[in-house]
Amino acid sequence: MAVHFNKAKHQYQKTDISSSQNNDPVEIVKTMVNELRKSMKIVTLHTNDKKNRISRNKHFSKALVIIYTLQTSLDFEKGGEIATQLFQVYEYCRQQLIRGFRSQVVDGINKAIKALKEIFENTYIQKQNV
Repeated sequence: MAVHFNKAKHQYQKTDISSSQNNDPVEIVKTMVNELRKSMKIVTLHTNDKKNRISRNKHFSKALVIIYTLQTSLDFEKGGEIATQLFQVYEYCRQQLIRGFRSQVVDGINKAIKALKEIFENTYIQKQNV
């Protein structure tokens, strides 16, 4: 299990490094959330497809690493209530991902993907209007 975790972590770190080089924390989180949504979507697409089991497993691990990274990067002292709420959203995604992976029912994963999309699109829109 640790080997898979390290491999997934390494793969994630190689993903889209150039977009995170601008050091804007909001852009970094948005990039990570977009990658999370992509990986979760791939898990849903390959859930009942035995030919693509390796891809499904790879993206399942990648999504979990991204969620862990997002959760551990939250600053609860500075972020206050929003940090707590984001942690809960990420935890919801983690739980739905694991449940869907085990049961091969993707409805919960799709709901989690939709929640991420709505939250981060609304946050982006609010930031643009300020």
